[in-house]
Amino acid sequence: MSRLSCILLLLLLACDAGEDQDDFENQAFSEPRGYTQTNVSGEVQSKDDDDWRISPAYFGRVVVDPAFPNPAPSGETVAIPVRVRLTNSIQGGLEVTAYDTNGIPRRLDSIPNARDPGSYVLRFLPRALGVTGLVRVFIVDTQGGLVSYGDILMNE
Repeated sequence: MSRLSCILLLLLLACDAGEDQDDFENQAFSEPRGYTQTNVSGEVQSKDDDDWRISPAYFGRVVVDPAFPNPAPSGETVAIPVRVRLTNSIQGGLEVTAYDTNGIPRRLDSIPNARDPGSYVLRFLPRALGVTGLVRVFIVDTQGGLVSYGDILMNE
């Protein structure tokens, strides 16, 4: 294969990866339609296949387990377990964000040292958002790159 052919092949693969990431982000910012139900110890009771998928940009480098408990009882902390598989695979750390009652994105928790491989947990109180019902939360790197998303049913 000629050098030019190799370069063209790499450019085509990069375009596909960019399109996959764009598609993933479009899905992430659509309306939530379901949620993965979990108990207080994190055991999955019913699964929503759209929840907690990993973006193409982070596929193979990060694993996100479903948030628990979900539905989230009022006043109880929600936990989102995250495993980082490779050194320096996260751009500056991880954050969990969601939109509050005014439509403003709020950082709920962060893991600034998530560049290192290991297990981490993002934790937050749902009442900090002031919303009830089905809410989409986003896990992003500190540069704003989308890593994963999922839906949580916030009880009153």
